[in-house]
Amino acid sequence: MSKFGVVLVSHSSDVAAGLKDIVDEMNDGSVTVIAAGGADLGRIGTSATKIMTAMEELADNDYILVYTDLGSSIMSAETAIDMLEEEVAEKIVMVDCPIVEGALAGVVEGCVSGDLDSVIKASEAAREVRKLG
Repeated sequence: MSKFGVVLVSHSSDVAAGLKDIVDEMNDGSVTVIAAGGADLGRIGTSATKIMTAMEELADNDYILVYTDLGSSIMSAETAIDMLEEEVAEKIVMVDCPIVEGALAGVVEGCVSGDLDSVIKASEAAREVRKLG
């Protein structure tokens, strides 16, 4: 069973922290989740340095999954990866899904199966979750 870490990247530190609260309700503790939202000084935006620090904190995991909200959060996460030591950067998996539904599904699947492919599939399947009839 693989060990997973998750980085939640949002333009808002409140959104990232709130999502971490939601995800942690379904987390049995086997997946380490870090919120890396907002820019420096509490502004709206993203910080490659903040994201990189979160990734480094998760370096002891087999995989580090990154869930992002909007376009530039992806660019900031990619910049953070470029700043990492190669051995940590190789563990990073950018997950293409809606951040809330995908992160929740991924963390739950990570707790249950511990299988990277299953975690990614569960996260990506969140794109298809219908909220209304």
